[in-house]
Amino acid sequence: MKLSYALLIFIFAITPYASAAENGTPPWRPAGKYTHPAIRESSGIVKSRQFEAVYWTLNDSGNPAALYATKRNGELIQEIAVKGAQNVDWEALGIDDKGQLWLGEIGNNSWLRIDLKVVVVQEPNPFTESEVEVTASYPYRYPAENVDAEGLFIADGVPYIVSKELERAVLYRFPELQADKKQVLERVGEFAGAKWVTGAGLSADGKRLAVCTYDRLWVYQRNPATSFAQLIQNVPWELPHNFSGEAVCFEGYDLVLTNEARDIYALPQSWYEAGWELPPNDTVPVTTGGDITLHVESYREAGIAIDGQHVVLKSASTDTLPFSIEAPHKNVYEISTILTRGPEYGIVKLAVNGTVVGEPYDCYHRTPLAGTFVTFGTVVLNAGTNHITLKSVGKATDKIAVDSYYIRHHSPFVKRYLVLGPFPKAAVNSIAEPLPPESEVGTPLFVTSKRAYQGIDGKTIHWQAAEAEASGVLDLLKYLGNAPIAVGYALCYVYAPKDMETVLLLGSDDQVAVWLNGAEIHRLDANRPAVPDEDAVPCQLKAGWNEVLCKIGQNGWGWGLYLRWTDAAAVLKYGTSRQ
Repeated sequence: MKLSYALLIFIFAITPYASAAENGTPPWRPAGKYTHPAIRESSGIVKSRQFEAVYWTLNDSGNPAALYATKRNGELIQEIAVKGAQNVDWEALGIDDKGQLWLGEIGNNSWLRIDLKVVVVQEPNPFTESEVEVTASYPYRYPAENVDAEGLFIADGVPYIVSKELERAVLYRFPELQADKKQVLERVGEFAGAKWVTGAGLSADGKRLAVCTYDRLWVYQRNPATSFAQLIQNVPWELPHNFSGEAVCFEGYDLVLTNEARDIYALPQSWYEAGWELPPNDTVPVTTGGDITLHVESYREAGIAIDGQHVVLKSASTDTLPFSIEAPHKNVYEISTILTRGPEYGIVKLAVNGTVVGEPYDCYHRTPLAGTFVTFGTVVLNAGTNHITLKSVGKATDKIAVDSYYIRHHSPFVKRYLVLGPFPKAAVNSIAEPLPPESEVGTPLFVTSKRAYQGIDGKTIHWQAAEAEASGVLDLLKYLGNAPIAVGYALCYVYAPKDMETVLLLGSDDQVAVWLNGAEIHRLDANRPAVPDEDAVPCQLKAGWNEVLCKIGQNGWGWGLYLRWTDAAAVLKYGTSRQ
């Protein structure tokens, strides 16, 4: 997943202290990134049980049939060609105690595939080999409905598969292993809690099972006498995250997760067992400098058993920690910090350009705790440099410890739209083909409920009212349905009290084009989830009502739009007509 353009975090000041990379990383930041260009979309990961500090991953559909041996930080050790297999939709990777890797040809987005299978290779030596042969292939089908799946693990030499479904996750197993003979999987049971599973991993001792999805993680625990049917009914450890997780494996009882953005995360056992909330993963550590007395301290020095570090202010001579941030546009922003809490930490007040933001925050906690995400409030930031100070408002000896900062746009999203669709899409990854609404935009009486269009399968469609969710996203699945390859339109009007320069901030799932008062101002053919403010488009609004038409492509799964403008003075209004 791409990072939002507007999640603007900056690293400041700049004396020769050790970097965060030298001290490791806390669990909410990537511990590594795949650097080999061929690793495009990691969809499975396992830790080798034969070779020290070796991790195996593979790509999603449409990529070469290859395995990749890497270090945990993502550095490539070797690319291994897999002979005798084709990557139609590899979605998972398993490992057993016999030195074998199991490749899950289990992706089934259409729910129509009849060639699902798991193939086996002998784990190659990543330091001496460059290819490996498939030794066995195990085709299968499901006992009832055909479903999608992205989770796979091996227990006692038997493959287990976890379905990927919106409202549930079902565990299946092979009843027996007969190479090249299609097996009907056994349904083991339905998970308590987990759903929409994108990855699965079993600990080497078989006592813990982890399943992940794009924004959540579940870890189930069992004793050796517990069956998997019983295990998945146990109450799991559950942890929300923002990794966009596609794959998970164990390192002891710690976890390693990857995503299709090629990031690698390391999550300590203590973190998911405690259920501590994870702050955003795209913040940048603050470094120190200037004339003030500051100190860089590792989390382990602070009594917290994770890697990484924070900046500590603990001097009797000063109780203020200043730094600067750069904002690309003048707008109202939400200001947040990642703070450390503990018995010796004090009360923190935050100010921006001399103005106090929100209420002071008390960092006292009975035990040391890192990664507390504190949102102080909203404030207007100028384009360019802005000055931030954290101030201790308790005793002079109270510590302040800050990990990083996070700012994001806070101008309001468009809430009400008119939407139209679905139309057929001529090309899977493009919305270049003009459709009737584009020739009508900007004309009188452009939108009327009586105007009819021909949509997918010749169905008659009309403009209809739609409302964004509380998060700001316009969910087109809700209004236009789940046509897997389609095009839809969203229309709104923006009122400006005078001619003004502003920036259109948008995020789309998937492709997007935008017309402002009949003129195209933005187009991007991208296959992506909707992320707020991912695209920033400078534009000019005229005095009065401005017509905005968005064209959004659908490539399957999610389909939506975030839309707003920079509005530091809070003067813009939104509607569904020229009111």
